[in-house]
Amino acid sequence: MDRESNWYTPLLQTVEQTSTVPAGSVSLKCFTLILGIACIAIGSIYLGSCTKQYLIPIYLIVSGSCALLFLMISLIPQTSNESHILNKFSRFCHHLESLFSFIWFISGSVWIYSIYQPDYIDKVSPNYCDKTLYLFAFWITTVVYIIVGLMMLVGFCVCIYGGIVALTKTFSST
Repeated sequence: MDRESNWYTPLLQTVEQTSTVPAGSVSLKCFTLILGIACIAIGSIYLGSCTKQYLIPIYLIVSGSCALLFLMISLIPQTSNESHILNKFSRFCHHLESLFSFIWFISGSVWIYSIYQPDYIDKVSPNYCDKTLYLFAFWITTVVYIIVGLMMLVGFCVCIYGGIVALTKTFSST
């Protein structure tokens, strides 16, 4: 075996052997299903219950629908042939849905955070928004930001750790 192929072989073997944990995958899909249904239900029940920002219930309905659509797309079976039309379609749908979800999430964040602390009591007030509707949308959005922030922090720490390990190996071999 030549030196170059020997260099890449362990990395390729590691990538090929990596698989998802079925229990974690099923748990995440169940959580997505429950959250999607909850968003659709809360948005539908309280449709028209937020005069300050009427788009918040629509945001929840569309977000829940996208979560369920994303879940259905993830259930499309993958074939071993990368050029198979089903794999290409699945990847295209995944990328398109991810882009739409990102744009929709930013829009929803603007709608939710721009009216922070609406009037929960006076239903005829122009600043009124149902408390359940608003707080559900507020906390769902806030939790997503917290999770993304934690993922970025962990990724940063892993990068720093990898850099330290690489430097340690470099200096110990010389």
